[in-house]
Amino acid sequence: MHNECMKHIDLNGGHVMVTGGAGSIGSAIAIESAQAGAVVAVCDIDGSKAEKVAANIQRSGGTAAGFRIDVRDQDNVSAVATKAIARLGPLRGLVTAAGILRTGSIADMPKDQWDEVMAVNVDGTMNALRSAIPHLEDNNGAIVTIGSVSAFIGSNDGGAYTTSKGAVLSLTYAVAGELAGRGIRVNNVAPGWVDGGFTHQALASSNQPDQLHRRAKQLHALGRMAKPNDVANAVVWLLSDQASFVTGSMLLVDGGFMIQHSA
Repeated sequence: MHNECMKHIDLNGGHVMVTGGAGSIGSAIAIESAQAGAVVAVCDIDGSKAEKVAANIQRSGGTAAGFRIDVRDQDNVSAVATKAIARLGPLRGLVTAAGILRTGSIADMPKDQWDEVMAVNVDGTMNALRSAIPHLEDNNGAIVTIGSVSAFIGSNDGGAYTTSKGAVLSLTYAVAGELAGRGIRVNNVAPGWVDGGFTHQALASSNQPDQLHRRAKQLHALGRMAKPNDVANAVVWLLSDQASFVTGSMLLVDGGFMIQHSA
């Protein structure tokens, strides 16, 4: 067999910074990145949870450190990036998994909730990108933003989140074009419903959680929701040299959600 066909995903040679790294998707990305050989900066607004994820990686034989980060604050994000590089070595990858969900109709959602979603999901992504770009340029690094199928669909009470994820996707395209000549690849992963995080929040607050759970599985052609590792595996591949000719792309990790809901 040709050697090229036998390559394994290898993220050795630098550290990967994951914002939202204590969440269900973010922690899976951090763990999978470490298993692929990366040193990982687990960054989250909840610093204690970020440290716990990093400790779990360390116990499994990987190398990681946890950092508290507020992605809404450009100065804070830049300071954390500098601290992580000093502690963990050169930056080779960035994953922007920090995000929040606030529900409500466009007509009725309080403006402070709308602003909060945009500050975390959109500005937070931009702040992380701006902080990482100078360091990634030195290492031909890669960026993966976390989007959602919500960027492509409407809903009764998810307008703010849908708008924010549409903006993240457009930002990904814009930055990919801007950075291609500087050796930095930028891609977006768009999950469907994930069995964790926001879905678990919705189930906890639902009057009919079993019905909601069944409905969530039926939304996907494969008949189930994604596991956090399903998303993480796609992200790790995009960070790796196996995806060296992939930039400015949006990868649906949606179990066939869009083929059922795009008509």
